[in-house]
Amino acid sequence: PGASSTNVAVWGDGARGKWNIDVPSQFFSVSKESFGGWLGKRIYAGNADDYYYLQGTVRGWSPIASASVLGQWQMKRLGVDRDEAGVAPWFQEEEEDDSEEEEENVQGSGAIEQVEAIKEGEQ
Repeated sequence: PGASSTNVAVWGDGARGKWNIDVPSQFFSVSKESFGGWLGKRIYAGNADDYYYLQGTVRGWSPIASASVLGQWQMKRLGVDRDEAGVAPWFQEEEEDDSEEEEENVQGSGAIEQVEAIKEGEQ
């Protein structure tokens, strides 16, 4: 009854850690522990909302440094046709921001025209 399965991660440099994915929240994390803990621990975590691409943050600590965000990471699934995977989310251009900027510009130009009309009416 006390047995539990552990998901072991083995890194390219021989370091070990654990990985976990929380399916309901689609949150993925993998840890990297240093030799004997002398150099601390790193946790790579992010949302697994894309089948082909993952991205997230790196958090870590060591015996001489407190826990902090150390950087960001991105990875892609290997062995998949590029056409099938599509463009990585970090390279996609956001259309929503462009349309919002255009609306702001249109609204801004209308406000400028109204101010100019009021100034002309005062004179």
